This record gives sequence, structure tokens and C-alpha cells, in this order.
Amino acid sequence: MSFGRHNIAFVEAPMVHWPEAMVSFDLTDGVLFSADGFGSFGALDGKLFNDEVNFDRDWLDDARRYYTNIVGKYGPFVQALLKKAATLDIKYICPLHGPVWRSDFGYIIDKYDKWSSYVPEETGVLIVYASMYGNTELAVQTLASELCKRGVTNVHIYDVSNTHISQLIAETFRLSHVVLASVTYNLNIYPPMESYLEDMKHLNVQNRTFAVIENGSWAPQAGGLISKFLDQEMKNIHQLEDPVTITSALNELSAPEIAALADSIAESVNAQ
Repeated sequence: MSFGRHNIAFVEAPMVHWPEAMVSFDLTDGVLFSADGFGSFGALDGKLFNDEVNFDRDWLDDARRYYTNIVGKYGPFVQALLKKAATLDIKYICPLHGPVWRSDFGYIIDKYDKWSSYVPEETGVLIVYASMYGNTELAVQTLASELCKRGVTNVHIYDVSNTHISQLIAETFRLSHVVLASVTYNLNIYPPMESYLEDMKHLNVQNRTFAVIENGSWAPQAGGLISKFLDQEMKNIHQLEDPVTITSALNELSAPEIAALADSIAESVNAQ
């Protein structure tokens, strides 16, 4: 459509992130109005352009959290949009949210390509735990220490009860390996952990390596249920081994299993 000096092309971009979404491209000045694509949470604080901020340090985490939680399920649609965008002579990218891009397009396009194809952004270990009395927390801290002893230092631990689900999802998209450690709750998975699993499923998380730790005083059940969920409800998921079982607290039986799990995770991480 011509608006005088400016000629605008409209390109359908369904599910990025609304069914009727489209992007607009100003052929005159090379401006892509990308709707929710390439956007981010966060206030601009007067700085409008990507080269006026340290995006990697100050914006990337929120850009990842924005994409993965809003558009994460619709990776194939984003891949289609990226293919369309590759044919355009883009000078600026103007998203609805976040800085305007006028340089280093390859940086943000590479991130979107990884996120939308469900390829881990980094090789590293995300440990998400549910603890009632601190014993499961101690177990995952022990695991993290054992991993660091083996040279695996890109390790990040989150309490599922005290971390917003959007942050957990963003970290799941970022890292290659995920350890799920849960207490047993009424013979089931601890509810916040179960909610996190459901979110991973609904946002199409795949191509990740998982390990599972369960805890229970008399009838540990969470590990088997988590393993079954990963096998039956999620796609392209690899589990390292059977769940490690802790009965109440680490002891002379379970501590060596944590060390063995660290060996297994380290071997998998170093193979990537």
C-alpha cells in the first residue's frame, strides 16, 4: 500500500503471538514493524536503540523471558517469519516492546532462531527443586558442588516454590540440561513442580536432557511420576538414568548416587 513517499508491505505472521498478527515493512526506509517479534519486557529509560544499551547484560534475560513465555509454543510459526524476514533489506526493526534495532541484527535473529527451533542457547545445567524441610535443597546444592568439581560450572539452581514460572521457563529454553528434584506430596509430585512440568509441556519445550531426583520419607513417588510425564507428555526428551531416590535426607546410601548422577551429567555436558 502506498502512503505517498512510503510504500508498506504487510506480511501475515500468525501466532506471533495472536492468530491474526501481521508485520509491516516500510520498503522506502527499510523499517520492519515486527509486532511482538523481537520484543522484550522492560522500560527503555530514555534509550531508544539497541546500540545505546548493553543488550546482552541488561536486556537479554527479559527478551528471552518475553519470547519463551508468550510465543514459545509456536516455534514453527516464528521459523516461517524468520524465513520471510531474511528476504528483506532491513535497516531497522521496531517491535511493539523493547529497544529499536538498527544494528547487529544477526545477534537477535540468532537468538530467535535458537529459541524457535528449541535448540539450547547454552550448554549448562538448570536445577529446579521443591523442598519442604531443606533436605532436597541440600541434595541439589551437593549435586551442584559435585558438578563444579567435575568442571561443569554453568549451573543455576532455583526453588520452584519461590521463583516465578516465567523465569523457570526462560531458563529451561536457555540451558541444555535440566535436573528436577521434588519431594513427594500425598503420593504425587509437589504441586509447584507439577505446574512447572505442565508449563514446559504447553510451551513445547524439547531437545533437552533431564535427570530426576525424588525425596520421600516412607513412599517416594515423585521421581517415577516425573519420569513418566517426561516420557509420555513431552517430545524429543532424553533422560539420563532412573531417578535418584532420597529417603528424607542424604545419607551413606544416597550420597554416592548424587555423585554418580554428577558423573553422568558431566559426561553428557562435556559431550556437547
